This record gives sequence, C-alpha cells and structure tokens, in this order.
Amino acid sequence: MPAGWTGARIFFLLDEIFKGTNSIDRHTGAKALIKKLSGEKLLGLISTHDLELGDLAKENEQIRNYHFQEYYQNNRICFDYQLRPGVSTTRNAAFLMKMAGIEMETIL
Repeated sequence: MPAGWTGARIFFLLDEIFKGTNSIDRHTGAKALIKKLSGEKLLGLISTHDLELGDLAKENEQIRNYHFQEYYQNNRICFDYQLRPGVSTTRNAAFLMKMAGIEMETIL
C-alpha cells in the first residue's frame, strides 16, 4: 500500500484489466494484479471475460467468483442481472455473431 494509506478503507472497480494488450500479457498481468490486490486490505470488484482468471479463487480464499447469466427470447439476448456464484458456464459469442450475420462452423 502506498505510504500514508495505512488504515484507509479502499474499494475498487476494475473492468477488463489491461484490455487492448495481447492475450498472453493481459492474462499474465491481470493474474499478477489480482494476486497483489487480494493480499491487501481492500475490497473490490473486477469484471473480465478471461475465464481462466476464475481459477484464482481455487488458490486464494480471498477471491470469489460471480457472474451474470443470459437467456434468449424472441431471437434476442437478454439478462436478468441477478448475480450468481461461480464462473459463468454459458457462452453467448456464437449467438452474438449470428446476430451480426456471421455463421460459425461447428467445431468437432
């Protein structure tokens, strides 16, 4: 913690850590930052699409995962905005691409 912050209550919000960097650096840097932040007396929320970062909760009891879940109605993607425990188990990229007119081949 920076000098002079002793005893300060800090709440942080981070969205897509290191977005715009290559995927290896982004993942490695985000993992290091999350580990560093979890070792401090802080409270915060981090949003990410990097599912592998969810594994950090298995290594560190200070880290907890939550997610939002989508559903589909009338050919639209919808969210109920209920926070659920754990890493997301659903995927919506194929649906979003289809909405944009991009057909994905099925990978076997």
